[in-house]
Amino acid sequence: MTTGEKIAALRREKGLSQEALGEKLGLSRQAVSKWEADQAVPTMDNLVELSRLFGVPVDTLLRPDEPLPDKEQQPPEGAKLSAEGLKISYAPVLTRKTKWFVIILAVLMWVSVLGNIYAMARVQSLEEQLRALQMQAQPQETASAVQQSTVEEDALSEHDIAYDLQYDANRTVSTTLKLSLSARPKELNPDTDIPKFTIQSAGESWTCAAILEQDNSYVGSTEIPMRDAFTVYLTLTDRESDTVRNLLLETVSGVENEFKISCGYKWDTKGDEVAPESSTVQTQNGSTLISGTVGAYFYGPEDKAMRCYPVSARLVLRQGETELQSVAFTTPKPDDEFGRYNAQCTVNWTVDVLPEELQLVMEYTDNYGRGYQNVQDVADAGTAEITTIF
Repeated sequence: MTTGEKIAALRREKGLSQEALGEKLGLSRQAVSKWEADQAVPTMDNLVELSRLFGVPVDTLLRPDEPLPDKEQQPPEGAKLSAEGLKISYAPVLTRKTKWFVIILAVLMWVSVLGNIYAMARVQSLEEQLRALQMQAQPQETASAVQQSTVEEDALSEHDIAYDLQYDANRTVSTTLKLSLSARPKELNPDTDIPKFTIQSAGESWTCAAILEQDNSYVGSTEIPMRDAFTVYLTLTDRESDTVRNLLLETVSGVENEFKISCGYKWDTKGDEVAPESSTVQTQNGSTLISGTVGAYFYGPEDKAMRCYPVSARLVLRQGETELQSVAFTTPKPDDEFGRYNAQCTVNWTVDVLPEELQLVMEYTDNYGRGYQNVQDVADAGTAEITTIF
């Protein structure tokens, strides 16, 4: 049994409602509901208070493999419960067996105390781990759950899906999407519904916890691998009947292009006009001369604002895999008029290699640390004019 299932079972055994249990702990009914649905974990103070209230060790509440006691423990034979504080008192004459019983009981009590101290020392770290696990996306075996359940397309009064790129070259999945989700159902049943967010994409599915806010909206956040398109649902499962409702938020597409930048460059331009006399690739006695000013421009997806931008760039002259020359561009600056970034550099290179064997490589890095390359043969170097000098 999970911690939430144990709390629910012990609460019912005591004949308490969620609201009554919350009052004893100084909490709201919603807090107890989230515990029992395994959407939240009680704090250490609350675990200790629950342990005292239900008469079970903290370990029993936390450990899934620890069963609940079948019934309340009875006092040892020969023990009497006094009215003052329910203290245990024994007969004045102790038999040999009774003495051994008392000794064993004392040893067991010390073992229990030491065990509780150990459990308390670990509870804080376990609590943080459980919270982190609850907020992470949990992959599902198949995506058929949403397909086989009721899908409602007009059951929300409002919703929001925000996403941002998370990039870490040291991770196995280097590019992920951080999602922030919110949805407000038109019909709200917090007492009976177990909520979560479900994200689907091309046969894959992930879930994350949905927390009820004071404005009657559910919120959640998680990360999923980068996907170009995905669909988000608020999934509500009825506690009594296990009926599942999937409330459609939205299908998002074209995500990957929103986090990419492209680059083009021209030799010494004046407006849209090329000045070939100032930007030439020449050959002379087996050598190649490249000189001029290069203007680079970086842009995002068409008709959309750039969600990432260049931070550095350089132009490289290569022969095969060998780098012969390079020059850094100026720091890219935003161009609000055209919705792009511009940078510039000047080259004046002479190498003892024919143009047909050379490549110009535009290398640039975005604000997430991702690198890009555009490769072009020098003989076909865009707007550059190639002339031969004898």
